[in-house]
Amino acid sequence: MAVAQDVLPLPEFPEETGIPAKLPKWQDDIPEAQEDTPTAPVSTPAPSAPSAQALVPRDRTRVAVLGYHNFSETKPVTEMLMRTSEFRRQMEEIRMSGYKVISMQEFLEWRFGARQLPEKCILITMDDGWKSVYTDAYPILREYGYPFHLFLYTQYLTGRGDSMNKEQIREMMAHGASIGSHSTGHLYPRSWKAAAAKGEEEYNKLIDREIGQSLTKLTELFGPINTYCYPGGYNTQAMVDKLPGYGYVAAFTVIPGKVTESENPWLIHRYMIFGTDPSIFRNAMDFRVAEQGRSISTGTTPGTLSASTPLPPFPVFPKPASTVPCEVPTISANLGDAAGVDFSTLHMKVSGFGRVPAKVDANKKTIEWTPPCRIYMPNISVHVTWTGTDGSARKAEWSFRVDKDMPGQQ
Repeated sequence: MAVAQDVLPLPEFPEETGIPAKLPKWQDDIPEAQEDTPTAPVSTPAPSAPSAQALVPRDRTRVAVLGYHNFSETKPVTEMLMRTSEFRRQMEEIRMSGYKVISMQEFLEWRFGARQLPEKCILITMDDGWKSVYTDAYPILREYGYPFHLFLYTQYLTGRGDSMNKEQIREMMAHGASIGSHSTGHLYPRSWKAAAAKGEEEYNKLIDREIGQSLTKLTELFGPINTYCYPGGYNTQAMVDKLPGYGYVAAFTVIPGKVTESENPWLIHRYMIFGTDPSIFRNAMDFRVAEQGRSISTGTTPGTLSASTPLPPFPVFPKPASTVPCEVPTISANLGDAAGVDFSTLHMKVSGFGRVPAKVDANKKTIEWTPPCRIYMPNISVHVTWTGTDGSARKAEWSFRVDKDMPGQQ
């Protein structure tokens, strides 16, 4: 038996933008902006949180969308698997921050003009359908009274091994969870590229199966579905063009950055919170800069540097102004030719990721960092900073381009 979701009806999207030109009639029934009661019932109340922020005009709100995968207190930590205790610590940090945790329904109403929110908000999402979401994360989320959104791919709804079953999902829906699609089979880019190579007809068939049929199946199981999450963040214009026709109103990427009211509803930024990199959660919680999926730079194009920026005086990779596939290899710099480097002060920032946990090897005189996921931002800037042995502040900067359609290592 399907469990009904309280979700938005499909807005009418003008073909040229994919964004509602005016508020649909259903929005007339939504009350004037006011503080809401928690979406999820709280079984064990958490300690009192700081006062909620006041509602602000829509263009002043920014939302950090968090993306999680798998949890365990005993299994080895990986990018996709986080310590359950670390997840609890993060939820407590959100509580102490006073930021409002919103539901997907509230997020969509805000994005499409029907609701005001506080200035700083958090939206929690969970990908795939791992059983540990039910056993580990869900009790914590329910304790804190936080709503959350499950992006499920239908071939993983078996209840076998590490996957959740339908009854577990329905239980969570009764206590704060909502559902979105994460495709049918969670395909990797090579599968999409292989279909595209066979022609438009084959490619459209794959889109229908992965994106269209997944919505149909999830709707049959759990009620209306209207959000999509690109597996691995991989998307093409053909996918985006077909989303509204299936009944979706928004789609999410893996590109980090704060979401504003002018966000493209088909390419919504999201921080993927990896178990091996605590800096991503710190960046998500930092509302001092409206990142919009990129870092501030001196260039007119996000992620690039001005033409007057001097090239690094030592070898770097990727090379300045080069083009690489979205499977970006290690980003590195070799400071062997730089004099007087205090390697204990060497740091790296990458646009869209902020300061990254780069590995420094003082013996080899290198700094390097491997992105934890594919990169789909078209322009990336790298900023390496250090203090010289004479106490002076120094830096090297360069930028490169990312072509998501360029063949790379699969």
